[in-house]
Amino acid sequence: MSTAPGDNDSPDRTPPTANEGPKPTFEPGLAAEVPDSATDQPSDSGAPADEAADSTGVGTEAAAAPTGPHGPAASGVFSTETFGIVGLVLLAVTVFSGQLLEILTSMLLVGGQPIGADQITQIRTQIMLGGSVALLAVVVSALALALSGARTRPWGRWVSAATLITGLLFVVIAAVSYLLIPDAAPMMPPMME
Repeated sequence: MSTAPGDNDSPDRTPPTANEGPKPTFEPGLAAEVPDSATDQPSDSGAPADEAADSTGVGTEAAAAPTGPHGPAASGVFSTETFGIVGLVLLAVTVFSGQLLEILTSMLLVGGQPIGADQITQIRTQIMLGGSVALLAVVVSALALALSGARTRPWGRWVSAATLITGLLFVVIAAVSYLLIPDAAPMMPPMME
């Protein structure tokens, strides 16, 4: 057995033939680099190597933003996705409490008839709390959309936009309910027996 480099006929040390170019190596998350000499030679399927690279999804967009095997890389803790979910949770508190819609319905049914002063204070407090949470959801969703960029996942933008629109509707409901609060009924003097 000879130890000279030219005497070893193992398959991993054979030099490439004229028709065979260097084989690209693929690493997850990185764009494959195709040598210039390989682009002129047809691949095993008959298509040029640059067309084969484009058909596998490796193009100029992938080279600009490194991606993992399932899509864009995570944007971090304070990202569009995080603020979008926070806004959605805040909006869920407003929606599932049901106070704003109930108060709006009550104010429409009362139709301007005077109600007790203690009830007015309670209604105003409920409207202010519900409207404040809805407004906070709008602010957080607007911040999420402002933070969106090339690395933002599409669902992050969708959640933020939907929360922003729905939150604005609840802010409008709170404002209309507040404007529809009727005047307080006059206090009745206590009856003496």
